[in-house]
Amino acid sequence: MPKTLLVKSRGRSTITHDERERRERAGIEPRSLLFEQVLNCDVLDENTLQGITGFRSRLYRHIPAFAAQAIEAAILSRSYDVVITWSERHSVATAAIFSLLRVKTPHLAMMFWLSKPAVRWPLRLCRGGVDRIVTWSSVQRDVAIRDIGFNAWDVELVRHPVDLQFFSPCDSQRSIIFSAGSTQRDYRTLAEAAKGMDTPVRIAASLVVALDKFKIVTTDVRLEPGWPDNFEVQSLTSLELRESYAAARAVVVPLLPTDIDAGVNVILEGMAMGRPVIATQTRGQVDVISDGDNGLFVPAGDAVALRVRLDALKDNPGFAEELGRRGRRYVEANHSLETFVEKIRESVEDLAIRPTKRRRSRKVSSKSPASS
Repeated sequence: MPKTLLVKSRGRSTITHDERERRERAGIEPRSLLFEQVLNCDVLDENTLQGITGFRSRLYRHIPAFAAQAIEAAILSRSYDVVITWSERHSVATAAIFSLLRVKTPHLAMMFWLSKPAVRWPLRLCRGGVDRIVTWSSVQRDVAIRDIGFNAWDVELVRHPVDLQFFSPCDSQRSIIFSAGSTQRDYRTLAEAAKGMDTPVRIAASLVVALDKFKIVTTDVRLEPGWPDNFEVQSLTSLELRESYAAARAVVVPLLPTDIDAGVNVILEGMAMGRPVIATQTRGQVDVISDGDNGLFVPAGDAVALRVRLDALKDNPGFAEELGRRGRRYVEANHSLETFVEKIRESVEDLAIRPTKRRRSRKVSSKSPASS
C-alpha cells in the first residue's frame, strides 16, 4: 500500500482519536476512521500543528490552520507516495503550495463545492498542483472540467458514502418529522409547511451556512425566533440522530437553490434507515433521488408542495414504508462506505505509480493517460 498523508480538519470535534476509535468499535458512532485505517494514512490536522516547534511553530500561529497544514504537507511530502486533501480550503491551499514549489508527490484532492468563487478562481491558477480530484457530485465534476480546466480523466466521480452498519432500519414508532444538516438549508420553508400539524418536527442543527452571492453567511438556527409550537431545534449526538431517523414518519431535507449536492449526507442516512425522504429539487441535487422511486422531490421554497407530500405520506403509511425500503435497497447497491473507501484506495495506488503533473514534460501532459 502506498504511504499516504491525509490533510484534513478535525472540525469542531473535541474527541480524541483513541476515544473516537473506541466509540466506533462500540457502535455508538459512524465509522469515520475506516478511511484512514484501510488506506493506512498518517493524518495531518490541527492537532499535528500543535506538536511542531521552532520557527514553523511561530509562523503557523500567525496564519490560518489550513494554510499551515498546506505548508507542512509540502515539507513532509518527500516521505509520502501520495498526499490526500479532504476539503476545499485544504485542497486549494495545498494545490497552490505544490504548484509554486513544484512538489513531486502526487496530490489527490477530495472536494464537493468547486463552483464556489473562493475555490473556482484560485484553483484555475494553481490547478497544476492537483493531480486528481475526487468528487461525489456530477454537477461539480462538470464545473471542474468545464469552468476550471481540468482534464476529464483527472476528475473522478465516486458515489458519496454512508455507513450502512450504523444507519440501518429498526423498529420504532413513526411519530415525528425529522430534518438535519447545515449547508444551504431552508428550514423556514419546512416551518411554514409543517406549522399547525399534529406531528412534532425535530431539526438536528446548530450552525447553518449558506452562500449569499460571494459570501458565506453562518446562522445559529437554535437562536432564531418564531419557530412553530410543534418544532424543536437542537444539536444531537450520533445515537440521538439515529434514533430520530428511526422515529421519522418522513425525513425532510429542505434546501436553498444551489448547484452543490447539499443534503446528501442526510438523504443517504435517511434512506439507509429505511425512512421515506423528501428533498428540495435543486440544480445540484441530482445524483441520488429518483422522484417517486427511492424518494420524493419538491420545488425550492414551495411550502404548499412540501405540505402535500407530508400529508400524502401520513395518509398512506404503506407507500411511505415501501419508499423507505426502496431507499435502503438503493444505498446498499450504490453508496456503501466500504465501496467508497475501496475506490479511493484504487485511485491512490494508481497515482502512486504515475508521474505527477509537476514531473511530466509539456508534451506528455497534453495527452490522456490512455494515450501516453
